[in-house]
Amino acid sequence: MAKIKHLLGAGVPYSATTPLWYTLQWDHKYCHTGHKKEPQWLDVIQKQQEQKYNDRYDRGIRLTDRRKKFEIIPEFYLEHKKPWWIQRTQFSRQEEDYFFTLPTTLEKYIEYYKKHWESVKYEFQSVGDFSNSTCILKKQFMLDIRDQLLEVFDIKVILIFRDPVQRLWSYAKCNYDKIFCPNGKLNNWTQYGHMYTKHCEIWGKDNVFPLIMEKTWKDPSDLSDFLGYKIEKMHENVYYPERGTKAPKLKWLPDQWAGDTSELAKEIDYESMREEFDYLYTDFEKTFGYLPEEWSP
Repeated sequence: MAKIKHLLGAGVPYSATTPLWYTLQWDHKYCHTGHKKEPQWLDVIQKQQEQKYNDRYDRGIRLTDRRKKFEIIPEFYLEHKKPWWIQRTQFSRQEEDYFFTLPTTLEKYIEYYKKHWESVKYEFQSVGDFSNSTCILKKQFMLDIRDQLLEVFDIKVILIFRDPVQRLWSYAKCNYDKIFCPNGKLNNWTQYGHMYTKHCEIWGKDNVFPLIMEKTWKDPSDLSDFLGYKIEKMHENVYYPERGTKAPKLKWLPDQWAGDTSELAKEIDYESMREEFDYLYTDFEKTFGYLPEEWSP
């Protein structure tokens, strides 16, 4: 029996993950993620076993708990934040209650996407999970679940990377004081090289695509080659071309512009921040052997 194609859109947040999802699900009908863009399903399963995967657990340091968000099912999308009609599914209410009830399991995850595939396979090429948290799952957790997933799915992973400084500025809602964690450091989302290397070790380098946002929005042929499926044009995107606080308020993309256009938002001092966070670019070049020309100062 042929395996089901399963695309993991594994982040990185504030790099145009939503326009990428719209491109593949709405505009080109490549993959369908089911009820949600980001079910956070694997993250929740890891959280349920936190003592095993959090090496700082015994020091009272806990991982972010997303379990309650996991239980939010379709009614959430009846708000006008996302075009709910592209996420219509053929699950009954009883099935939804079953799949979105805690505790959850990897078996439920597999069962959900197998059932979902049966209803979309004549229209789409793949199922998908676009949870940004996938990019920072623990390596050991992914190794523990990998073989069970690969028995059923042909898995490909996309990690979407944006100019590190521009991404940081959006993450901080155009407020420099919000860039850093309470410990004075940047969060794990900035570690492009580490995330890519980890996923290559799990799924194999040929199955992991480091998508440079600015490059692919200019020419999506690299994405087409990775998927083996023609992508004609990328969905409109507040981050491309880069327009700072003057970015348009595009419909269905408030997660990109909300905050960036507020009265408190400030224009980025790119030159200064590029110098301060140069090590992020150096780390990328060390891992990939080059620096995207689109990120040149």
